[in-house]
Amino acid sequence: MTPSPPLRQSRHVVGIDIGGTKIEVALADRSGRILDRIRLETRAAAGPEQALERIVAAVGTLAELSERSHGTAVGGYAAVCPGVIRPDEILFAPNLPGWQQIPLAARLQTALGVPDVPVANDVQAGAYAELRFGALKGVDPGVYVSLGTGVAAAVTTAGEVLTGAHQAAGEIGYFAVGSDTPVDVVAGRAPLEELVGGKALGVRASEVLGAPVTAAELFARTDKPARKLTAQALDTLGAAIANIAILLDPERVVIGGGLMASADVILPAVADRLARAVPFPPELLAARFIQDASLHGAVALALHEPTGIEPVVPAH
Repeated sequence: MTPSPPLRQSRHVVGIDIGGTKIEVALADRSGRILDRIRLETRAAAGPEQALERIVAAVGTLAELSERSHGTAVGGYAAVCPGVIRPDEILFAPNLPGWQQIPLAARLQTALGVPDVPVANDVQAGAYAELRFGALKGVDPGVYVSLGTGVAAAVTTAGEVLTGAHQAAGEIGYFAVGSDTPVDVVAGRAPLEELVGGKALGVRASEVLGAPVTAAELFARTDKPARKLTAQALDTLGAAIANIAILLDPERVVIGGGLMASADVILPAVADRLARAVPFPPELLAARFIQDASLHGAVALALHEPTGIEPVVPAH
């Protein structure tokens, strides 16, 4: 008799994307195709309990829909949110007040009555989406860089996303940039993010240009002051990505995030820096998922099957 396939190989999955403003819960099939979704307001100021209660209700609604409309049960769940997600806490997520002491995986496992709910932060989730469905599929090692309001990265290798000893791998927004740049992370400073993050770029451009300007508008402008600001930001970003490439020797670097609406400006500048600064320049591509990357990542994580590769434990 042929054994039954594992649960996750035969059933739909639900991905949960928790953000500071909205929460999306999606039902997807094995190919990652989103079949239906429910969008909720986070109501962040009201704390995590009400949000978790509504998330669980939305998951139940989609599970019922999966069986009623598709004749298929849900066999996997995963959740993503901003910050550094550790087993008993969520750190560096200022847009989610009150979530700091939430053990997200454990709470969802209990509420959903399932033994396993993988969790990741939103950038790691974006990397999982590219690794399973997008521009990092079949690539080893790879680097995913997210450029949006903030700046972060993820390293992929052996079919996995590297999380680090404290689940904080890839927090490149804290890179020190130059000797005169503030590096007091304890005080909440993020030097690289303050130079190339979308929010910071917009603030600086507005001050220099004398009118409200977003990062996307800055990249689109051709006047000399705007071009100078753009060149400075992209030179700093290119140097950071080049240093990552020198350290890791990735096969490919993929850039996603909201700022990639300006890919025609960003990609050539970064590619030029990689070609000039890296001994073995990696291929540089735009991410497949620019919109809803973390939601697709939650789906990818729910579908994810570990490679079975055991970590190497150093001898003492």
